[in-house]
Amino acid sequence: MKTAALIYSGSLTQRALDPLAGGASAYRRCLDFAAALPGLERGLVLEGSTLLPDGPFPRERREAWSLDAVLGKLGDLGEGLDAVFFFWADQPFLDTHLALRMLDNFRRYRAQYGFADGYPLGLATEILSPRIVPALRSLLAGMDRGSVDIPARDSLFTVIQKDINAFDIETEISPIDLRDLRLTLACDSKRETLLVERLLAAGGADEPSLLDLIPRRLDLLRSLPAFVQVQVSGACPQSCALCPYPKFGGDILSRQDHMPRDRFSDILDQVVELSGDAVIDISLWGEPSLHPDIGGLIEEVLSRPALSLIVETSGIGWDRSIPERLAGLPGRDRIHWVVSLDAWSPELYARLRGPGYAEYAEASAFADLLIGLFPRTAYAQIVRTRDNEAELEAFWRGWKKKTENVIVQKYATCAGLLPERSVADLSPLVRRPCWHLKRDLAILIDGTVTLCRECARKEIVLGHAFEAKGEVPAGIRAAWEAGEAQHLLHVQGAWPAPCASCDEYYTYNA
Repeated sequence: MKTAALIYSGSLTQRALDPLAGGASAYRRCLDFAAALPGLERGLVLEGSTLLPDGPFPRERREAWSLDAVLGKLGDLGEGLDAVFFFWADQPFLDTHLALRMLDNFRRYRAQYGFADGYPLGLATEILSPRIVPALRSLLAGMDRGSVDIPARDSLFTVIQKDINAFDIETEISPIDLRDLRLTLACDSKRETLLVERLLAAGGADEPSLLDLIPRRLDLLRSLPAFVQVQVSGACPQSCALCPYPKFGGDILSRQDHMPRDRFSDILDQVVELSGDAVIDISLWGEPSLHPDIGGLIEEVLSRPALSLIVETSGIGWDRSIPERLAGLPGRDRIHWVVSLDAWSPELYARLRGPGYAEYAEASAFADLLIGLFPRTAYAQIVRTRDNEAELEAFWRGWKKKTENVIVQKYATCAGLLPERSVADLSPLVRRPCWHLKRDLAILIDGTVTLCRECARKEIVLGHAFEAKGEVPAGIRAAWEAGEAQHLLHVQGAWPAPCASCDEYYTYNA
């Protein structure tokens, strides 16, 4: 088959150009991979704002590439050819033998699109028939451009999914399903680059070695935190039946304490220094709206471009001028709002969240306001339990009329602190190391860093964000490093309290 290679470098960072494990950079390894592809007649590198060194293929530069422009280049490059390989230029583990196997099946079954499933992201290329590009651009034109216009690693498949039965697709299935690990083997962030370095140092090089290494060395997969939960307010306007906070938070309806802005800012600086990028959640416990400078806290996150924000709220107590002002700021799409409603009817809402109908009206109106101001990043949420199962469909259908963003959240007992109300047991047959110990940090209002959100009674304290207290180390970096021992226990199959009675280990935040 006559083939071409389109190498996307539009969002490349300097990490992809730095030497990797004392050898060639991720970018150089990708170019070598492309040069070895079978039947290659031409190649093109799509260059972005990061200037690239010379290589064997021509480059076309734009400050910002749209997905439509990328699809246009796929069509132009592949004109007169049988297939185009498409991959990102920061993936050092792209495997030539895997690509050849995929191309053979692509040719044998006359496919129009080929991809790999079950592998870590970054091992396999995508393969596309240039003849389907016009159809893809037509599908893209009918989609919400705000959600797909900037190229992402799954952009091609996202577009194809809109009319998946219209295309002949060939899937290469991994002999070992590693999807649950959600690995991205790319040098695009500090976190993922550290993971790549560790795998290289342990002998990972290609498809066979990585499929052998990763399941054996789960300890290598905990690199840097990606999701940081911070309690900014001690008070809450409701004592909810589905929330553990009333069980350990004291008189939450009367509390007045909050995290000062300068301390919150210090946490953000520490996170950026440690991880580079992260998702910040200011709703660990308590209601964010009751913080006296909640708008200022949100602006602190927006002022750091590498950070994004989640505000999970009851929707009660807000000054509506705050989200209205935030909606006009640069970076507004980095704020994700989640309004916890948990019921469709005012009667059930009052029973689960209390105390009455006025709060239901206020929370629903605030959700409507956010959907209007932040249509792509505002969500209505219901925690699914036996108590509200009868209203689940009505909640889903009702809010779906207003937004595509409806969350049905799994109920959690907080390691046995709450009674069991789950509708179904969703846990895996075989327990695995906790996702949250691998990716999350939980910081209480006084700066205490606990093992995780479910460690509500402070059974395990990893450190303190601001100062050392006895044997508890100071700083987020020290707390994260202290969590390594707890993660290793999980890797070894040991589940200390509160982990032994927790089933949140298989849920994902970021």
